[in-house]
Amino acid sequence: AGSVWDGVYSAAQASKGQAAYGTECVSCHGEDLLGSGPFPALTGDDFRKEWDGQTVGDLFERMRISMPATKPGSLSGEQNAAILAFILKSNGYPAGKADMKGEAKSLSGIRFVKK
Repeated sequence: AGSVWDGVYSAAQASKGQAAYGTECVSCHGEDLLGSGPFPALTGDDFRKEWDGQTVGDLFERMRISMPATKPGSLSGEQNAAILAFILKSNGYPAGKADMKGEAKSLSGIRFVKK
């Protein structure tokens, strides 16, 4: 078990995720990931408060089941993991050497924790 501070995604994966975010997520969550109206922020204090103590697997599973809003469940595990890597990078969590796996079970040991 680790945390989001342990380098759980790669920089290359976050770059792929940024491109996918631009295609799949930006229309609701915004260029700045701050969301608006019913669409929650994916970065910043509100995001960190919302997910503190939960796992990366929890967020991955929410994404897998309910995103993108227009066609839930249409993205592959690999696409969701890349977008999640971009979200982690956008929150200042450090990159590591290996890609994050695209399945909730393997991500359930990684906790969101305040520094």
